[in-house]
Amino acid sequence: MGWRDLFSRLLGGGMQAHPQEAELRRLSEAAEEARRNRQPDRALEIYQQGLTLAQESGFLQGQEVFLGQIGALYTEQGRFDLAEQALNDALAIANRIGESVRRARALLNLGAYNLTRGNLAQAQRYLEQSLELGRPTGDPVTVSLALGNLADVYLKQDNPSYALRLLKEAVVLTQIGQNTQQASYVIGRMGQAHLGVGDVERGRKFLVQAIQLAQQYNQPDHELIWTNLLAEQLYKEGQLGESLRLYQRAEALSQQVSKPAEPSLSSLLNQSTAYERLGDHQKALEFTQRALDRARAAGDVAAEAAALASLGAVQRALGHFDEAASALQAAIDLYGRDARNDTERANTMIALGTLYQDQGQVEKALAAFDEAIQAAGVDNPAGRAHALRRIGAALQKQGNLQGALDRWNEALALFEQANDATQMARLLCDMGAARRALSGINAALPDYERATVLLNNVRDVATRGLVLSNVAILYTDLGEVETAQSFYQESIQLARQLANRRAESLRLGNFAWFYTMTGQPREGIKLLEEAIAISRQLNDPLLVAVQTSNLAQAYHELKDYQTAEGLYGQAIASAEQLHDERWLAIFQSNLGRTLLAQGRVDEALRLFEKSLPVSRALGDQEAIARTLTRMGEAYLRQGRTADAEKVGQEAEMIARKWGYRKGQADALVVRAEAAQSNGDSATAERYRKEAHKLYTILHDPLAAQLVQAKD
Repeated sequence: MGWRDLFSRLLGGGMQAHPQEAELRRLSEAAEEARRNRQPDRALEIYQQGLTLAQESGFLQGQEVFLGQIGALYTEQGRFDLAEQALNDALAIANRIGESVRRARALLNLGAYNLTRGNLAQAQRYLEQSLELGRPTGDPVTVSLALGNLADVYLKQDNPSYALRLLKEAVVLTQIGQNTQQASYVIGRMGQAHLGVGDVERGRKFLVQAIQLAQQYNQPDHELIWTNLLAEQLYKEGQLGESLRLYQRAEALSQQVSKPAEPSLSSLLNQSTAYERLGDHQKALEFTQRALDRARAAGDVAAEAAALASLGAVQRALGHFDEAASALQAAIDLYGRDARNDTERANTMIALGTLYQDQGQVEKALAAFDEAIQAAGVDNPAGRAHALRRIGAALQKQGNLQGALDRWNEALALFEQANDATQMARLLCDMGAARRALSGINAALPDYERATVLLNNVRDVATRGLVLSNVAILYTDLGEVETAQSFYQESIQLARQLANRRAESLRLGNFAWFYTMTGQPREGIKLLEEAIAISRQLNDPLLVAVQTSNLAQAYHELKDYQTAEGLYGQAIASAEQLHDERWLAIFQSNLGRTLLAQGRVDEALRLFEKSLPVSRALGDQEAIARTLTRMGEAYLRQGRTADAEKVGQEAEMIARKWGYRKGQADALVVRAEAAQSNGDSATAERYRKEAHKLYTILHDPLAAQLVQAKD
């Protein structure tokens, strides 16, 4: 790396003037121009002319330099035998000259050559010899390049911390020598080393700086290396949109470098996954097919299996379930040829099981997950944990929440064993949601709080956004409105940073619900309209229906009941078309509330009586509490005080048990009105006082509508 950038310094610097030096410089510059113009044969011809001229004039220094450049060109062309011969000849001449700086540079070139070939032990030996000779000469160019290449050896040996020590010295020497041509290389390796030791922020900053330097000094080869590396890092962090932009830049750069190259298989697969997650399934299919064709042409079985696994994911996203299953099974079969691929095989089995689960084939899904656990083995706790997480999700879908929690607890312990804080945080959100549905808000709180604490050890942007979004909803229900608002805002920002439109829509809708619940329905309407527009673009009819119902609720709070009624009607029609009983029951109950506000009591009761049995059958406790409370309000309008007290009492009991403060306060208001109607003012006042306290905690505007009991 960097031999051409060194040439002018190699030819000059400390030598006595030679009559042929000007002509040799002219030839070297002409050869470099030919290489920049991607004319390697012409460049080689000129280098040979320079070597011949140096030989005829007995100019040993010139011979050593041209042999080094010829070796570099042969290496670039993959003509390794010729390259090694040229570089060994250059070292022999440097030894004849006897100058330490010449010998150090020739050894440097041989070290760089062996590094390119992957001969790390030989590369290390040559580079250490180069450093030993070069340091006493005070030549910053040679020493900085030897340090940079030696650091590359350590990076390839998974020793980034020692590489970083070498690179810090190399940066100083590059500045001392004013070697601008090598600045990008050394700074880029600094970025790579920082990433290797886990210092992601500094790593990214150095890579950006290296790219800028490469652009400044017209070094597309260097820019290509660091652009690809930064794209890969951003992909790992979940910054998919920015990662794709850099991959596209890298593909353009690959046509400008001296030796054009196709994108790596890993970059093709990364781009496929990024496009899939961003919803551009046709682009994802294009990149997956390119990766698959490349892997098959190279006879790389592991890469072919990876491409088939990716193809399965894309076909699933496109709704082509048979094609997806076929691709995933083919990947599993290929991975099965080599025990070293057991982790990938287990992951692909999980993907196949998830596909079966999507199609309602629960038994086949569970069988695939069990097989994945076996494939993962004892040495892969994370693989077993992923399979257990999917089994838990299948049980949750069947309504077996306790069974899901049992599997998830097993998975959590395995993720902890694998020291995977990211997956632990994600799983804890699933567990919190299940505990809330099973035992109420207070039972879920420890899971969500633990997930929040784990964010201190999580660098993944997508996971941070997911956790904050979940915790924001919980904090809204607990009345922690300032923290909730902050978490909503950050989670939306993170979704936008990742260009994750679905997450952005979900979180905008949740934030809008927060505004509506805290007496700011106009702000809620603005966000919901934005969320619905995104959901329509994503062609997600259920999400559109849920957000339309929430939009109706915001208009209800503004007392625009006609608009609310029309929106609820749209949501109900969508739920009926989608055959989603749970949401249909919720939407019907919500519409009943709006009809009740218009005095249409009988119509409202019919909707409550239709939705309540469905919510009971599904075990949706919060929906049950809401509908019971609304029935109580209807009974009060009809003068059925005893019935109102009965349903109000049940609603309060459910809400209190589940920690559902809003539902508890609403039920207490119904019970207060029933008690007042029965002439029990003391009991009514007690209920109102308790409801007022709960509304105040939640920052609910209903607090102002109650007469506050005097202490």
